[in-house]
Amino acid sequence: MMQNLITLTSGPLTARFHPFGARLLHLSLNGGQNLVLAADPVAHPVWYACYPGAIVGPVANRITDGQVKVAGQTHQMPRNEGGATCLHSGPEGLHARTWQVAKHGADHVTFRCLLADDDCGLPGARDIRAQFQLIDATLRLTISATTDAATPMNIAHHPYWRLGNAADHRLMVPADHYLPVNARNLPTGMMASVANTGFDFRTPRALSADIDHNLCLSDAPTQSPQRVAVLTGTDGLRMQIKSTEPGLQVYAGAYLPCLPGTDIGPLAGIALEPQGWPDAPNQPQFPSVMITPETPYRQITEYCLDHAT
Repeated sequence: MMQNLITLTSGPLTARFHPFGARLLHLSLNGGQNLVLAADPVAHPVWYACYPGAIVGPVANRITDGQVKVAGQTHQMPRNEGGATCLHSGPEGLHARTWQVAKHGADHVTFRCLLADDDCGLPGARDIRAQFQLIDATLRLTISATTDAATPMNIAHHPYWRLGNAADHRLMVPADHYLPVNARNLPTGMMASVANTGFDFRTPRALSADIDHNLCLSDAPTQSPQRVAVLTGTDGLRMQIKSTEPGLQVYAGAYLPCLPGTDIGPLAGIALEPQGWPDAPNQPQFPSVMITPETPYRQITEYCLDHAT
């Protein structure tokens, strides 16, 4: 698994990727520590079950009973959470595919994954591309996809960030609302105000250990990336995330496994995943995640690193 690494460098940034899952394994600023959690999957096979650094989809997050309806027809996705939900499109989602390397230069790489009709239980022959590019102190991710039939598409990038000591993390997210979830971690269908809750990150604060929720940024994707989060860590190391996506899934990493011989365990890193709102195909009041041959998919997410002054 550690063979075929792709290394990008540009200015202060170094990044390493692997085609399996179009996975980010390493990102460092000015030769410093790795800012994403990483472990040897051969020594720790359970690690890749946590989706670290991978592109997840074609429908990220959870889907009720693994079922979606397209043009009046119900499609069954694999249920991989005790039979109750489909998480990240099941065991053969994008995270579990070896992507083609379509383009590669010193500061950029483009991965490509083809999904046939009915792959992951969903309609449409889909052509998905993920381009990573280093621009000064920014890692830019552009995800695009086309289909020959109407289909849901909600792709997310799933690194676990650690800016120094995880206990130092302070998070800011300009979201006024979040999505409450039920016992299966599925949205109830309601939106709730973040005011006077542990989900209010409008002012920077530490994370609650039990957060694994979508913060509502907008009611539709934006044309250009907007600031969706600022994560500040040890010694003022800061990452600003900008994205076109209308939601941000925040997961504090409470259920990360303890990996012997590593510093990975519960709450060792935080997942910040710009994406569409979870379970949107079953929640008509949520922003739509449907694409068609005439309306392809596109996401731009940027990770901008610096030191707070």
